[in-house]
Amino acid sequence: MGPVPKSQVEFYLDLCSSLVRCDPLSLESVKNLKADVRTLVSRVGSEGLSFLTKTLPKLGKALDQGLLSARLSIPREFKSSHKDEGIPAFLQGYFRRVFDTQGVLLAEPDEEAVRHLRQVLFFAYKLEVPYSVEQQTAVIDAFVETEKELEYGSDPYTANLQFVMRRVIWMIFKDFDMKSIIPRHGPGAVATGEKLEEKWVFKRLYSSIHQVFPYYEFFVVGSARELIDRLGWYKAMERLETGRAKVVLVPKDSRGPRLISCEPLEYQWIQQGLGRKLMAHLEHHSMTKGNINFMHQEVNRDLAQSSSATGHWATLDLKEASDRVSVRLVQEAFQECPQLLRALEACRTTETLLPSGAVLPLNKFAPMGSALCFPVEAVLFWAIMVSAMHLKTKLPLNEVGERVKVYGDDIIVPTDWAPQCMLALERFALKVNRDKSCITGRFRESCGMDAFNGLDVTPTRLRKLWSSKKADGVAYSSYVSIANQMVKKGYALTADILWKRLEQVYGFIPYGTVRSSFPCYQVDEPEIAEEMNILKKVKARFSDKYQRVEFFVRRIKSRKLDSELDGWQRLLRDVNSGAGDEPSAVVIPRSTKIAAGWSPV
Repeated sequence: MGPVPKSQVEFYLDLCSSLVRCDPLSLESVKNLKADVRTLVSRVGSEGLSFLTKTLPKLGKALDQGLLSARLSIPREFKSSHKDEGIPAFLQGYFRRVFDTQGVLLAEPDEEAVRHLRQVLFFAYKLEVPYSVEQQTAVIDAFVETEKELEYGSDPYTANLQFVMRRVIWMIFKDFDMKSIIPRHGPGAVATGEKLEEKWVFKRLYSSIHQVFPYYEFFVVGSARELIDRLGWYKAMERLETGRAKVVLVPKDSRGPRLISCEPLEYQWIQQGLGRKLMAHLEHHSMTKGNINFMHQEVNRDLAQSSSATGHWATLDLKEASDRVSVRLVQEAFQECPQLLRALEACRTTETLLPSGAVLPLNKFAPMGSALCFPVEAVLFWAIMVSAMHLKTKLPLNEVGERVKVYGDDIIVPTDWAPQCMLALERFALKVNRDKSCITGRFRESCGMDAFNGLDVTPTRLRKLWSSKKADGVAYSSYVSIANQMVKKGYALTADILWKRLEQVYGFIPYGTVRSSFPCYQVDEPEIAEEMNILKKVKARFSDKYQRVEFFVRRIKSRKLDSELDGWQRLLRDVNSGAGDEPSAVVIPRSTKIAAGWSPV
């Protein structure tokens, strides 16, 4: 992957400089503002884009740690102010509203200053920049090294935790029907290489899956009648004992790529069905409803924001969460649910192919990419902490469970429970990210909510790389969204730069509302949007069919191909996944194009 072009780096520098110049609280003197902008220009000139994507976020993380520990530690990449040794020279006017001259958190820090600092410092942190060979190697090495760290002891406390945890898991899943699943394909790539409609042609019969989810029940729609009709296909399938996953790397952010496990086609088919069934069960079971969530992040987000003011709740974060759930942990936790455990084991690949060509046997249960990863890790994290606090407090399991909230590896527990929960998690070779776990102070983060003293201080972040290609629907929709967020947050100068750049490439950006189905300049009322579009001479018409005013605007659409499926395979697709509005079309996952069409605001 090549470096980011110089013109794009200059564009990101302009955006970051404009954030500084906006000075939303009018705190900085003209002299300080010019000095801060000069710092940005100078350091990007000498260090490149990495100053925005890596170095500035280091100061942002130091700020967050300072909010938690009540003392700021200036990273070595930044100089302190000459007058105030505890305050960085960069953005010093805002840091002084949060910390005193020695870097100690003020008794009444300015929440709006915190919000502005985090917006500037984290703006480019999540940008999906090309990653280096060194970053790729580091990610793979960490994945492999984790395999050696999944063993844990069997001391009396751990044994007690396991005993209660098995009881908790049994209470949740004792009536779970693992056979009433609807298999599905996932949106991602598969280790066996099939794409699009090729996924509906199963080629391999894995005995590990077949013994639990017979192919004549779960891989066909017409049961015996279909098998008789397709006997040649069934007999020709390659017979294998187990499958092998495949490691791939995808862009994540400035820190490097994200590692994803591609599962074999037939594994993914059953994993998706069982994973969805597990999530639905957990979201409706009396013990876990509202406590383990998969569809809605609001529970964690709201608690994070409120507890940043009250301190009642702590937010915990786990390092390498998916990769540290071991097979042993799953086996011990689900011991009292042998049929479900058998199904979980049948659906996991036991080894993976690394980019180097080496094959790695897996001690982890299911890496990120398996459809079982998210539901299994969530219920295990919850069960471990509930078991720990039941042993500690002697409260009933149901009562303890109501006070533990989990969304994947985003965890919220009462603040005074946090040390015991962290201890229990680490007994099973899980690793708590203590730098990102918020227990003290008035800063909390969970499920995309960053909050300080009750105020949402979540920054708007660049993610997709800018492109000047008119057909790039991803960049178009992403940067229109960022421009709208900048308007709402009061960064008018930054928004103006974005709107001008967008219009240079794509032409006039139409007006609309937050509910519009097309990228637009968002206003509060549909009537205002319609008037602005008319004034800007956007083509308009009145639809007799829908009895509404419509405008001819750019819309983002998925790319599609004509379906070539027929017969039993077409029926399997329609029954399991639905025929959709266009049954003869195949949607290409994660593909977008810009297409003009008629739409209401």
